[in-house]
Amino acid sequence: MGFPDPARTWTRVTVACPPEATDAVSAILMGMCPNGVSLEDVGAAVRVSGYLSAMVAGSAPDGAVATVRETLVRVPAELLPRPINVQAVSVPERDWVAAFREHCRPLREGRIVIKPTWEEWPSDGFEAHDDDIVIELDPGMAFGTGSHATTRACLAALLRLLQPGGRVLDFGCGSGILSIAAALLEAGEVRAVDCDPLAIEVARLNFEINGVSDAVAIAVGDTMLGQGDEWDLILANISAPAVSTEAPNAFGMLRAGGHYVCAGIPNGREGEVREALPAAGFEILAHDRAGEWHSFIGRRPARGDGQ
Repeated sequence: MGFPDPARTWTRVTVACPPEATDAVSAILMGMCPNGVSLEDVGAAVRVSGYLSAMVAGSAPDGAVATVRETLVRVPAELLPRPINVQAVSVPERDWVAAFREHCRPLREGRIVIKPTWEEWPSDGFEAHDDDIVIELDPGMAFGTGSHATTRACLAALLRLLQPGGRVLDFGCGSGILSIAAALLEAGEVRAVDCDPLAIEVARLNFEINGVSDAVAIAVGDTMLGQGDEWDLILANISAPAVSTEAPNAFGMLRAGGHYVCAGIPNGREGEVREALPAAGFEILAHDRAGEWHSFIGRRPARGDGQ
């Protein structure tokens, strides 16, 4: 099945909200829309829109309005007036992809460059360097284009922490950006895992494009358990509840001195991760924030650390 698939449709949801509720609404929708959200000012209101993941219960248009409203009730009524204004429409995948590609541009994180397959490189406005690692990406339905702050935080962590020959588990791999980067940074073993079969399909395509299919093992799964142990680095760019729930699993699967990189954590949910990591045995090495998004690096103490 290719991209775009003329037989596949997606549900686009739009929430109209006061400007002061934009951050809260956007953060919640991001957890339901893996391709991100867009904002549009309309008079005194803001429209926050995104495409629901097929893994969200009630993601079809006839159930999406109720699904989104039920999820947004956690936003206080004084911030987001009731009834919550939600609209949902079905959009053919090919139309979505055509619109998306008009706005997708190359980006850089350190010496890692991520560019769409349809863009030239070097590209206008970007300076090329001899040590650049260029990742060719067809995001499909944009399961991670590299532009989101959480993905960029994980790329920065890879550049900082990964040693040649290191073993990397990419949990919640999406379009496969982090797995590709790890393979091109000379990781000794890379395993990509995602719960969404469509994300796995996109990732496989991107592994082929970048010539790393033989270097990355890929599997469908909704937990880290059963994905091996003695990893040097575990990447989890997913959500606050997921990285917190998986923290004990990650601790047990890392080698002594290994690192757990956690991202996908919206503002207001960072506290639960800050508590979950030490509770699982991790030392918190870093807590960074980019806009409304947080990331953490936890380290399993090395032998001889006195723990």
